[in-house]
Amino acid sequence: MADGISLRSHDLRKMLEISASLVAARDVHDLLEDTFSLLLPLVGADFAALATTSLERGAKLDWVEKGLPKAFFGAYEKMETSDFVLNAVQSNPGVVLRDDQMIDRRAFQRNELYQWARELGTPIEQVMAVMLPVGAGFQSGLSLYRARPRPFSLRDQAVLQELTRSIAHAVRNCWSSAMAVCWDAALEALLVGEGRAMILVRSTGRELDRTAGAAGLLDRWFEPGERVAGSLPRPLLEELARARYARRAGEEGARRWKRKRNGASLRVRFLALSEPNGEPSWALVLREVQDIPPVPKALAEKLTERERAVASRAGRGWEDKRIAKDVKNAPETVKKQLKSIYDKLDVGDRRSLMLLLYEAWFDV
Repeated sequence: MADGISLRSHDLRKMLEISASLVAARDVHDLLEDTFSLLLPLVGADFAALATTSLERGAKLDWVEKGLPKAFFGAYEKMETSDFVLNAVQSNPGVVLRDDQMIDRRAFQRNELYQWARELGTPIEQVMAVMLPVGAGFQSGLSLYRARPRPFSLRDQAVLQELTRSIAHAVRNCWSSAMAVCWDAALEALLVGEGRAMILVRSTGRELDRTAGAAGLLDRWFEPGERVAGSLPRPLLEELARARYARRAGEEGARRWKRKRNGASLRVRFLALSEPNGEPSWALVLREVQDIPPVPKALAEKLTERERAVASRAGRGWEDKRIAKDVKNAPETVKKQLKSIYDKLDVGDRRSLMLLLYEAWFDV
């Protein structure tokens, strides 16, 4: 056992029960509610707080607490420099520390966070914490608190140390599950079809995942100087910033971005995806579209609206199946419409139709 401390059979049974609860946890809120309802009594703690962050979010921490008022961490950013716990555990990742191993008692009681907790009526007299070994790209720390001045013991420290890897594994799984659910929900919500290009990013633009069709579009539509390693190209980063601002301003719906080049355009939709911590990831749906000039007026007057749509695409050399998919008709219907178009425009086949349209487009 940790530091040579022998734990009692009662402790070991409780730890097994906690380990089973950790395996079942699917998000960090469940983890704190279910698992820590078992852990807190075992080590004599009154409150718990779990902090998470990822490299994409810089140093900004998300907090999930049990027993503490939300106002405590609501003011955290203003007092972050006073967080002696964070500094201590970051210097000793994976090692459980008691407050007497982080700071002397007088400095503890003068600490801004200590005073703030007392003002809120939830005193924090003792702390035990650990930086969880959750892996690269993601960080998490766990703190347990006592509201009375009775130090955590070596036995309490040993219990938490024994459970640290299991807790870290559960937190990592919760994070991965949240990302997977977020991605799956995006695919389902957008009804992404085969070949549709889609990228999932954090609010910073840091890429989390992509569909197979996205890489080729990024290569074709963005110059090397516009690329950012591990992130969106700069023009999309700028549009993402505008989309985030619009969302904070209460604007509804997906934001759209378009770039035109050589008779085609890249169209991108930005969709915010809700997450438990309140800061969304974003799904970007990319679509490459060939620009289709409308049938010139002199010819269009002879055709129905649906026939004009088919004729313009046939004039660009599209095959029947591609036309059918784009105008949402059956291929057999497109063949019938083309025959009607040939008759109305007095041409014998698709090649003649293309020549007629190109001449008309050129005149226009």
